[in-house]
Amino acid sequence: MEPILILANISAVATTLLGLLGLFLPDKAAAFVSISPVGLNGRSEIRATYGGLFVALGVACIVAQAEMAFMVAGIAWLGASVGRVYSALVDRNSDIKNIGGIALEAGVGTLLVFPKWFA
Repeated sequence: MEPILILANISAVATTLLGLLGLFLPDKAAAFVSISPVGLNGRSEIRATYGGLFVALGVACIVAQAEMAFMVAGIAWLGASVGRVYSALVDRNSDIKNIGGIALEAGVGTLLVFPKWFA
């Protein structure tokens, strides 16, 4: 396996693991991203958005081993990073957790899109 594909797979596994956190430990996932679920529907939203969505995204990459699957997952992570940059500018959120989130999401997203860029 090519080194670029190894890095993309590591990012896909990280995506899956974060999704498993959201799916099975929604309160810990909520604390990790600094949100509070409101009632059962709030917990359900965390399980779905931070859990099921991330698990499906990561597992699809791992199973398919297709450039386009990695690209879609990477674009999703990069989109999250752009959203945080927007928050940093508009909300003036220069908190270390937000800046770290920008770096993490941009890094994971970049590693996921690498197979398509360097194929």
